[in-house]
Amino acid sequence: MTVYTYDLEIILPRVVGPLREILELELKAGNSVQEVAVPWPMKQANVWLAQRFHKDYAADYPSLRYTYLGDPRNWIEEYVDVENQIMVAVSGSARF
Repeated sequence: MTVYTYDLEIILPRVVGPLREILELELKAGNSVQEVAVPWPMKQANVWLAQRFHKDYAADYPSLRYTYLGDPRNWIEEYVDVENQIMVAVSGSARF
């Protein structure tokens, strides 16, 4: 899937706080952004990564909701900032 300039310049900057930290850690670890979208499922920003999360961030970021979905048609797992309506997830087609 193509990540468009609009997605990177307008939507991606909406990822803030703990999810921005997780996203930056994942990119440094070699993960990549596969898709960026709004307004579903979260209204502000949704980012899907190409690989599984490189670590478990739940203990480091207790304000985020972590869910393992295991759905290869949609996405495998996600961290959600419910208050700010932002999600960073692992794509269903993620490489393991």
